Amino acid sequence: MLTLSAARSLFPCLFLSLLLATCVSVHALETDKEFGEASFKFLKLPLSPRVVGLGGSGVALSDGAGEMDVNPAAPAADSGTLVVGKGYPFAEFLANSSHITWAIPAGGYRILLNARYLGFNDIPGFTSQDRSTSSYGAHTLKAQAGLAGVFHDLQWGATLGYADNSIANANYASAMISAGARYFLLPGLVAGVSAVNADFWDSQAKDANNADPFPPTTLQAGLAYSHALGASFTAGVEADARTRNDEKMAWPLGLEVGWRHTVFARAGFPLGEQEPGLAAGIGLRWSLFQFQYAYQSHETLSPAHYWSLDIRY
Repeated sequence: MLTLSAARSLFPCLFLSLLLATCVSVHALETDKEFGEASFKFLKLPLSPRVVGLGGSGVALSDGAGEMDVNPAAPAADSGTLVVGKGYPFAEFLANSSHITWAIPAGGYRILLNARYLGFNDIPGFTSQDRSTSSYGAHTLKAQAGLAGVFHDLQWGATLGYADNSIANANYASAMISAGARYFLLPGLVAGVSAVNADFWDSQAKDANNADPFPPTTLQAGLAYSHALGASFTAGVEADARTRNDEKMAWPLGLEVGWRHTVFARAGFPLGEQEPGLAAGIGLRWSLFQFQYAYQSHETLSPAHYWSLDIRY
């Protein structure tokens, strides 16, 4: 019979196997669909200013309710937390996003609730002959609920979500599952893996050119290392591998430096992304409150700005 200690010793091997399987799936996934075929593009835009400031990395470094959009296991060891946030991507289109996340402690677990909205009000329209038409609007709504917990050195989390997407005359709905895990390999060294927005039910879009669109499922795996620098400073670095079913592989990299667990500075860059841009961010923590801000540049569009307020209890 397999003992508990023996089972626990197998977790590093099992987790690394999961990481390897994810990377293999990543390569299979990126050749499965033609680029541009997916709908729900807005679900790619991040919610967490911390993740934005780290260049899109953070699947292993994430450890709070506000980062559940990159890894549902992020709130597994967090206290009860309420997060509200706003984003302003692509000023040319008058876009804005809003989200609220609530992690509720319950018997050693965390109940996860999240809702998000993102809308564009002024998207330029073009005909199939590339002629300009009147502008149009678009939006995505998503709600999800789930559970997170800790088993020895393994943090896990999973959610079920429903999203509604509307772009001009194309309307579409989908039910999705997201899941992730973080495992502490060595002191300061954490591995993370997640699969986000994997749909298992969908409706038919009212668009003859794309009758059955699907969400941009994201697979992401990475390693993070954190270490104290003297008595006042800490530093963490993360390297991820990420792909979606309508994109090729990207390698987000991020660096975070903290002072007395009160002030944080972040920077990151997504290697291999189609239109990469340097990102940076700050975090300020005081008592039960934490404010986070991130700036994300873009190769062709105007920069994006994100902020959030975390309230712990």
